[in-house]
Amino acid sequence: MTEFTIEDKDLTSLEGKVIIVTGGSSGIGLATVELLLSLGALVVCGDVQAPEKEMEGAYTFIQTDVSIWKELLALFNGTKNIYGHIDHVFVNAGIGPRADYLSMQLDENGDAVEPSGQLFDVSLKGAVNTAALAIFHLRRQEEGGSIVITGSATGLQRFRAVDYGKQMKTIMNCFQLAKSAYQLRLSTVSSVSGELLLRGLKQPSSRPRSESIPWHQAGQIAIYSRL
Repeated sequence: MTEFTIEDKDLTSLEGKVIIVTGGSSGIGLATVELLLSLGALVVCGDVQAPEKEMEGAYTFIQTDVSIWKELLALFNGTKNIYGHIDHVFVNAGIGPRADYLSMQLDENGDAVEPSGQLFDVSLKGAVNTAALAIFHLRRQEEGGSIVITGSATGLQRFRAVDYGKQMKTIMNCFQLAKSAYQLRLSTVSSVSGELLLRGLKQPSSRPRSESIPWHQAGQIAIYSRL
């Protein structure tokens, strides 16, 4: 298989660009934020909590629960108020599997408890709404912009965590349609075996954790895809 190598020097065109990253306080999102800042980008991070370490560079944190529309509005409007425009949006916020549809919990009356819909609220509705707001703002700018959505290989195959795999497949299908409808650069990056996913699975893959994609590398791929 042909090897495709991405180096940080290939990404220097992002200097001075205004970039929103959701879910940028940990994992792939944090790695993407750190790389963007090192390249001189102006980064606005929307997440439910700030990163544990201090960020260096032109960094702004706006507390955002992507499942809440008003908070997404505040993220985009806040960015516009600070910088006047938005160049790129990384739709990254998401959580791991939450529901087990084959092993129902019972309440005090012995009735089945509704499975958690938290993943769909955050990772599906939140992603779709974030991208919709990005399209809304970028289409009104003469210079346009780009949107990168963090997907997963689970959207391309059968996966035991039904809620996780289903929302990833829906996101990928949804934005293939959006890509053809608007004159914007819209990409989906599908990674495999990130550490948070392995940690969240009840029965992790037998592949060693050392084979997981490093966060920095996943961030490079996400950034390069918008060029």
